[in-house]
Amino acid sequence: MSRRPATPGTPADRTPSGAVTAALVATGGAAGAAVRWTILEVLSGGVAGDVTGVVAGDDGTSTTSTLSPSMLPAVGDAQVWLRDGLPWGLPWPVIMVNIIGCGLLGVLIGRRRTSTRSKLLLGTGFCGGLTTFSTFAVDAAGLWRTARPGAAAVYVVLSVLAGLSAFLAGRSVADRRRVTP
Repeated sequence: MSRRPATPGTPADRTPSGAVTAALVATGGAAGAAVRWTILEVLSGGVAGDVTGVVAGDDGTSTTSTLSPSMLPAVGDAQVWLRDGLPWGLPWPVIMVNIIGCGLLGVLIGRRRTSTRSKLLLGTGFCGGLTTFSTFAVDAAGLWRTARPGAAAVYVVLSVLAGLSAFLAGRSVADRRRVTP
């Protein structure tokens, strides 16, 4: 006989111990980060074993960025977008993973019957690992530093508005599912 999941807000759904919480967040975060890395590598034209996407900073540090040159040949409009990003050279793979993560988090938060453990594993962990504020910040600064402040401003505004819209849409979808019998 299978055990019924704890109803959110009941004593059975209390916050798990520190070790269990850390394990749930770490597991979800590792999965989310792996999915993000895969998406960024595929959409930025990275090749297995290649370090495309790792950009060294002036101080010797490195970070994942989608503003690095792609290895895809420029043949046709679709491949130009894959190579160069959205109009103005925006790093669209980062925009995409952040929008997807925000939408998924909206669905998770909008559901009435989401246990604390699910929120830790999927919300804090997976969605936190999937989305990437640090790469967003590095890419925005890179656009600004390369004398493209207009593109940097568009990237920042587009990312914030699209992420918030995706979250609200996801939450709305989950809310409607609660009302529908």
